[in-house]
Amino acid sequence: MNQNELITIGVIVAPHGVRGDLRIMPTTDFPDRFLTMEDCYIDGKQYHITSARYHKQFILATFKEIPDRNAAELMGRKEIQVSREDLVELPEGRYYIFDIIGLTVFDTEGVELGKVSDVLQPGANDVYVVQKEGEPDLLLPVLDDVILEIDVPGGKIIANPPEWI
Repeated sequence: MNQNELITIGVIVAPHGVRGDLRIMPTTDFPDRFLTMEDCYIDGKQYHITSARYHKQFILATFKEIPDRNAAELMGRKEIQVSREDLVELPEGRYYIFDIIGLTVFDTEGVELGKVSDVLQPGANDVYVVQKEGEPDLLLPVLDDVILEIDVPGGKIIANPPEWI
């Protein structure tokens, strides 16, 4: 499988116990998915999950291909990935951050404001960081009256920046 088609949903922190279990820090908004997943990718290679359970803020998982602690110790700091087809389907109007980054932002007049370079998550709402060469970064709050349209397949966002920006 092509590495560019894989999405990271967790990072292996360390081995756990002597049977080859791995301690995984979920990096997804849907950590429960680990409990029902059958397979995933590590370094582009498919691995089969035989069991998974919560342990504090971690997931402890056992893999068919990792039979003991010696094999598990080689897996530290590696990413757990899934294919795009295996992502949790989001409700209408919700998007994955990696789909938003790179979109071109236009104002309501069709003037290009720049490209989304990052998505900040300070609390109440997300904030899109929009960069355009030679200009300071533009911070757009993700509010219904500011972000009017998101067209991921078309690669663009229509925004109505607040007057103070």
